[in-house]
Amino acid sequence: MNKTVTGLVVLLCGGLFAACVGTTPDAPTPRSGLVDAAPSATALVDRLLAALAAKDPDALRRLRVTEAEYREILLPGSVPEGQPLRRPSQAFGDFAWGRLDTKSNYYEQYLLAQYGGRPLTLKTVAYEKGEGRFANYTVHRQLRLALEDETTGAEVQLATGSIVEVAGAFKFASYVKD
Repeated sequence: MNKTVTGLVVLLCGGLFAACVGTTPDAPTPRSGLVDAAPSATALVDRLLAALAAKDPDALRRLRVTEAEYREILLPGSVPEGQPLRRPSQAFGDFAWGRLDTKSNYYEQYLLAQYGGRPLTLKTVAYEKGEGRFANYTVHRQLRLALEDETTGAEVQLATGSIVEVAGAFKFASYVKD
């Protein structure tokens, strides 16, 4: 066997081994920040309410992390502060992103059906499950909003998923309320 073929066999075997144990030998370096993120959690909530009032599914989707941000920032960094970043396998990343994205897509539809087209004013913000710090981000878990419907004056409760903060920038990790 020549050196090129031997090198390819070793590379393929190494990749198969890495897929089995849940790591990849050449995981990309995580990007440094979130694209089109809000400068604060409050600004992100304001954008959420504006997207709902406009019944704009695209604006709602843009408030959430992208697949690349999830794979390059959140997934590798989901270890305690000070620990080495994870290097999840492609299969694990596919599974984790697919599940999170699918659930969030369904919840986006629910949010638009329930709150879309309604002018809502923010009264209070709470995080039902507090805050968690990880290697390269902070998560504000399970957003709970007390709102007022500007048309009827009724109090409205909106429960949704978690917000991530990366280097002072904020996006929803998902809209799934657990």
